[in-house]
Amino acid sequence: MSLPGWPTDLVPAQDPEFFGQVTRWLLDRLPGEFRDSQSRKDPVALAWVLRERIQTDIELMRRLYATARTASGTQRPEALLDTLSVVGAQLLRTAREANCVSSALTDLRHSAADTSHLH
Repeated sequence: MSLPGWPTDLVPAQDPEFFGQVTRWLLDRLPGEFRDSQSRKDPVALAWVLRERIQTDIELMRRLYATARTASGTQRPEALLDTLSVVGAQLLRTAREANCVSSALTDLRHSAADTSHLH
């Protein structure tokens, strides 16, 4: 059973495959330049960048939606508004997923730190 908002294409954080998949999941949602950077080895940092980027994109979609009828110059604003709505909904879903993944990474990091004295 997965948590509400958890990505359907990522195993749960408790799965042994999680750390092997989470970086790839994050990189798939970020600009390609991150694949070649040293940051690709830090899923916590990637999750932070993804959350910030998505939030900026959501704000942009809201602004575009609010001004599409008057500022776009299109003769078919309804089609544009429909597209902006679809993209906005996708961004909101990805934001929920990224927040879940980020929380899981933080929880796992804290759990590892809490038990490090036992090793």
